[in-house]
Amino acid sequence: MQSVLSIISGTPLWVWGILVLIVYLGMTAMRPGRRSPARLSLVPGIFLAVALGTLLNSARLADILPLWLAGCLLGLGTGAAWAMVLRIGIDRTQGLIHMPGTAFWLVTGLILFGIRYAIEVSMALNRDLVEESLRSTLPYAVAGLGTGMSAGWWAALMLRYLRPTDAPRAST
Repeated sequence: MQSVLSIISGTPLWVWGILVLIVYLGMTAMRPGRRSPARLSLVPGIFLAVALGTLLNSARLADILPLWLAGCLLGLGTGAAWAMVLRIGIDRTQGLIHMPGTAFWLVTGLILFGIRYAIEVSMALNRDLVEESLRSTLPYAVAGLGTGMSAGWWAALMLRYLRPTDAPRAST
């Protein structure tokens, strides 16, 4: 069995770059602040672009798409539910959403990264299992979950932001 050090040193550098990005974005989300809808759109947009690029470049699209979609649907619901319970403030005059600090994205990002990393390491160490259909498509389900969570979170926030405020009632 390979040592942990050889597994870590054999991991491509871009994977560690993704981990650094996850930690950075998670730490940023822990600080309360005012953010524009455009800024809040960046991360879900990146997730979606990367996911679509990965899916469209896959030779096994028919195998991976159902699991990616299942993960994405679960993620959409989870992300939307999380965004609906957030205590946010909306300032339409300045075009800002006042966001609370939350560890949700840091914890979620690290969990999803860890799961995906463990699956990929397992497949790299057991090349004979790579052909096993379910096992080889699991990383796509995890990617779909992350994509769905960020898209659901963003969509729910945008719905809250765009929802018209109660208009004053005319007295009769």
